[in-house]
Amino acid sequence: MPGRRLRSVLLLLGAQMFAFLASSAMAGSEFAKLPAPHASIQPLEQMRLRGGASILPTSLSSVGKAAVKVVSQDQTSVKVVLRFRTNYKTRFGENVIIVGSLAELGGVETPTVTDVQKAAESGKGARMQYIKNDDWGLDMALELSPDADPPPVVQYRYCIVDDNKQHPPICEGGSKNGRILNLAGPADTYPAVMEIRDIWKSQSSLSSIFLVAFSDVIFNDKLRSEQVVRAFKRTSSTGSANKDENLISVRLTIENPRVEPGHVMAVIASSSLDACGPKFTLSLGSCTALGNWEDGKVTPMSGLNYPLWEVEVDVPMHQMPLYYRYVIMEEKTKKVLAVEQGESAHKVEASPQDLEESLAVMKITDAGGKTCNRCMVVVNDDPDPAVSKNPLFKSQWRGAGVAVPVFGLRSDKGMGVGEFADIKGLVDWCRKAGLKMIQLLPVTDTISHSPSDERDSYPYSSISVHALHPMYLRLNDIEGLSAALKADIEKEAKRLNEDNYYKEAQWDKDLKTELDRPIDYPEVMRVKTGFLRRAFKEIGAKVMESEEYKEFFDRAEFWLRPYGLFCWLRDFFGSANPDEWGKLGTGINKEKLMRFVFLASLYLFPYFFWSLILSVYLESSYLHLSLDEEQPGDLPIGIDHDSVDAWYHPHLFHMNKKTGAPPDDYSEMGQNWGFPTYNWEAMQRDGFSWWRSRLNWMSQYFHAYRIDHILGFFRIWEMPSSATGGLLGRFRPSLPIHRDELRNAGMEHQIDRLCNPHVKKHLMERFFGHDWMRVKNRFFDDDGYETFKFKQGLCSEVEIEKIVEREGSCVGYKSKEEMIYNLKLLINNVVLLRDDDRPHEAFYPELPGDMQNKLRNLYQSYFYGRQDQYWADAAMLKLPPLLDASRMMVCGEDLGMIPACVKGVLEQLVIMGLKIQSDAPSVCPTAKIISLSKIWMN
Repeated sequence: MPGRRLRSVLLLLGAQMFAFLASSAMAGSEFAKLPAPHASIQPLEQMRLRGGASILPTSLSSVGKAAVKVVSQDQTSVKVVLRFRTNYKTRFGENVIIVGSLAELGGVETPTVTDVQKAAESGKGARMQYIKNDDWGLDMALELSPDADPPPVVQYRYCIVDDNKQHPPICEGGSKNGRILNLAGPADTYPAVMEIRDIWKSQSSLSSIFLVAFSDVIFNDKLRSEQVVRAFKRTSSTGSANKDENLISVRLTIENPRVEPGHVMAVIASSSLDACGPKFTLSLGSCTALGNWEDGKVTPMSGLNYPLWEVEVDVPMHQMPLYYRYVIMEEKTKKVLAVEQGESAHKVEASPQDLEESLAVMKITDAGGKTCNRCMVVVNDDPDPAVSKNPLFKSQWRGAGVAVPVFGLRSDKGMGVGEFADIKGLVDWCRKAGLKMIQLLPVTDTISHSPSDERDSYPYSSISVHALHPMYLRLNDIEGLSAALKADIEKEAKRLNEDNYYKEAQWDKDLKTELDRPIDYPEVMRVKTGFLRRAFKEIGAKVMESEEYKEFFDRAEFWLRPYGLFCWLRDFFGSANPDEWGKLGTGINKEKLMRFVFLASLYLFPYFFWSLILSVYLESSYLHLSLDEEQPGDLPIGIDHDSVDAWYHPHLFHMNKKTGAPPDDYSEMGQNWGFPTYNWEAMQRDGFSWWRSRLNWMSQYFHAYRIDHILGFFRIWEMPSSATGGLLGRFRPSLPIHRDELRNAGMEHQIDRLCNPHVKKHLMERFFGHDWMRVKNRFFDDDGYETFKFKQGLCSEVEIEKIVEREGSCVGYKSKEEMIYNLKLLINNVVLLRDDDRPHEAFYPELPGDMQNKLRNLYQSYFYGRQDQYWADAAMLKLPPLLDASRMMVCGEDLGMIPACVKGVLEQLVIMGLKIQSDAPSVCPTAKIISLSKIWMN
């Protein structure tokens, strides 16, 4: 029966694939559509005004008597003039613009910093008019339905543009998706004029608390968990504005995620400066209801749209201006916990300062003949002072956490290895211990050889930046398996746990020695993949018919199809190297992919099957963290050379290059990680879509992520594909040493000598002893008096390794390994490396050794001087789009050989660095890979 259902599913999906391929070919569309960036308001329709926004004449009289009109039985349409006001001190040639979700503001639905900068560069956005005293204004009229569901909102962000093109657009900071103006409200009392007074938000350390790790986890509770804009509800008492023409509506808003669960923000307001001045006394009487304002009393704010706090009150005109301060209070007891400090209180004027005639109160006669108050002042305060002046926040938030690989979370319920289901137990333990963060090592698929090959156990060598590793799946928790299969799984789990269980090791004083038995990766993977295939045969057809699978496939289609085909080709050819796949390994595109997927669909479903189950398990661990535990992930700097991303997007990588690290005190040969380097120019041309989709998908499982080797976004140490070590590398990008510099230093005639391996007789004797002549005859040709050069065809580390491995070491020499090592030292014995792009003009210095002062000066300039601003500019092109791709908090691993420019860029972008006790930036007796002083003493 399952076989019949599977065949029917295959036929159905095959027909769907064929129809989709045909429609895509006709429409010229692409099947791999990236998911929309994560936003606090997810559906696009929620950010558009109902019926669309239309620009009306800005003359207020034209809004007048037709301010309210009935559209249908349950909806009304109103006309309102929005008056945006902000203060910014510009320089000559600079202007302030607003970019936002309205068409007139550029039509940028989620105004992240990157999207706003792009819109501004293309001329989009509404330009504000200079008024005076650094005040800027923009008036626009709209027609909208304020009682629509979802409520009408406008998202926007301020930006500075330079008409003289002296600098790129400068965006304000604050929330990742920009400001939110909630335009919902009762139509019968809707204002005809709404003046929005904004304070420019600068980038600061406070920006990080707007990210999901804090706003949705650390400071979140169940009432704040939904990322949906809600209508701002006013109490009935606010409607008294219709009866008193001397009232003015004031809405105070502030974005502040740093409010603990169970607490709310509130305001204390008064018409007397002394009541809110530096010596004011707080009235601790009962708090009034939202919307009811009393002079000198505390008014709670609404956190329905957390982290945005709002309160709307009607204030008598004779009590203006209004002075106020923000406070934090307990939600249930109404007890005031802290009051905003400072010499001066906030102030709201009765009328705009930039106009001679007051527009704060406007009398309009509606259809019923009543005189109504039709004006509102919306004040959006800067959260920085409210937080920094709050006695509760005298110090930065601090939280302890634990960093652990998932495979290390072993339990009796697992199968010889830690699994996603074990994360829940770790979370429960962390809550009891008071820990706030759990950092996980990479959990993506690394199978590039065979499922049971130990070479694939390295978690940072990923074959897909989206797919999860099947090793982390708990097989016994899969629903619908037969009793026989479950019994076999339990039997194997017991065996693997007994064989590999970490035994209690001996104690040496107070330090524990290394644990006895490591994880048996090959055996665990052999057993698990076998059970996964059996599980698919039993329940695969049923799962494929489920709504859960269809929903997952719709979300993951852009990476799931290439991944499934890649895995099948890897298993079919016995290698993940596309060079061994013939025509299937090169020139893959979306059209070919669709055809191959259609033909091989029967073989791809198992990979789709376990990808779904893995996603469900990791998502469940993410949801288990929910309220008070933050789960950061790890973002490796590279991808495996034999990976689906490199195969499917080869134009985004330099496939003939390798990534690594230059020589240092810990690695005299440098490091060669084998990953291809990124083609940042190609990535920039398509708006870094590969990175955006990668981070957006990752945000389903993690609240934050650590960028491994963040220096790679400034510059990367790049070697040719023929290198096996890290000596023959250069920085990309970089400013190379030019021939003119060598000419000026009097060394132009020595270029060949400096760029080619320097092999003298005394070096041969030192490295190879009495066997040096045999080595010389096999690998070298004469190149002058007691000088040698490598034979043609033996000019790379890879070629040397192949020859020695095939022919063995020379007669009488010690070993292959020592022979290869010494030959590599000689082939790397160069001072300059030629630039691949300009081999006769630009050169890259290598290890200087005992060089003359002029070469040493060039070396110092290349590594520590001339590049700093160049690298900083390169990082500023790459990092901001990545930060805007999701709301995850970012931490950069900035240890090791750090250029001087890194600290300033990370501070400007509010990216946290990595600080560890054994590698402190100040005086410290240890380095990052040397044991702690406690171990020295023992």
